[in-house]
Amino acid sequence: MRGGLELNWEQILRVKNDENIPFFLVGNKGDLDEKRKVTLNEAQGRAQSWGVPYVETSAKTRDNVDKVFFDLMREIRSRKMEDNKMSNGKNKDKSKRKKLKCTIL
Repeated sequence: MRGGLELNWEQILRVKNDENIPFFLVGNKGDLDEKRKVTLNEAQGRAQSWGVPYVETSAKTRDNVDKVFFDLMREIRSRKMEDNKMSNGKNKDKSKRKKLKCTIL
C-alpha cells in the first residue's frame, strides 16, 4: 500500500475467498508522524468502513506490535471457540473441519 490505501475490502475478500477471516488494519511507522502518507482520519475511516479494528504500530519503537499480535490471536481463538459451539460436537472428524485463516497485511 505505497502512499495510500489502494487496496479495498472487495479485493482482499476476492483473494482470500472467505468473508469470515480475522482482519485488522495496521499502520506501521507510527514513530514517523511527520512523514505519514495516510492521515490518521483516513486510516480510521477506512477501518470503520470495513468494520475492522485499526491500530498504529512502530517496528522501531515496538509500539503496539505485541498488541496487534495478541489481539489477532485472541480473535482467532474466539472464532475457533464460536465455531466449536456452533458445531456442538457434531463434527468430530478434524480432517473435515474448516481451518481458520488469518491475514496480516
